[in-house]
This record gives sequence, structure tokens and C-alpha cells, in this order.
Amino acid sequence: MTRHDREVHRLRDELDRCRAELRDELERRSGGSLDAAERARLLQKVADAGAAKRRAEEALRSAADADRQKAAEIRRLHEECRAEVSRVSKEANVEIRRLVRLVCQHRR
Repeated sequence: MTRHDREVHRLRDELDRCRAELRDELERRSGGSLDAAERARLLQKVADAGAAKRRAEEALRSAADADRQKAAEIRRLHEECRAEVSRVSKEANVEIRRLVRLVCQHRR
């Protein structure tokens, strides 16, 4: 599990926990009428849950952007390495041919 996956999982758990707290509180309070203070407190909890959701979504977007950038960098490095291996292989083949010619000339 990547760091990104762990962060997404943690944020989703936090959001689920906030939602569960709100449900529990509403179920507990549904038996009677809510006074202004209780209503304000519950509305604040809803606002806090919404803010937590927005933070979680922003963190997810940020992590996804970072993953895309990292993947692009890995692709670029892979291509550079492939080009370097190709260059070294060509140089090695040229050197092998040169050495074979030298050995053949020496034997004559």
C-alpha cells in the first residue's frame, strides 16, 4: 500500500467517522425537539464534516497530481536509461569489431 493509498484510506475513515457521529447524534436527539443551542452545535458538526470532506478531496487531488508527476519522471528516466543502454551497446559492438579486425590482422 503506497503512502498515497494510506492517506486516502485515513481521510476516508475520518470522513466516515464524522458522518457516523452525526448520524448517532441525530438518532439520539430525534426523540425530542432540538433547542437553538443543540441545533447550532449540530449545524457546526455538519459544517465541520463538510470541511473535512473538502480537505480530504483536496488531499486526494494533490496526491493524485504528485503520483502523475512521479510517473512522468519515471517514464522520462526509463527512456534516458534505454537510450544510454542502446548507445553503450552500439559502442561495444564497434569496439568488438575493431578488436576482431586487430586479432585477424595480427594472425596474418
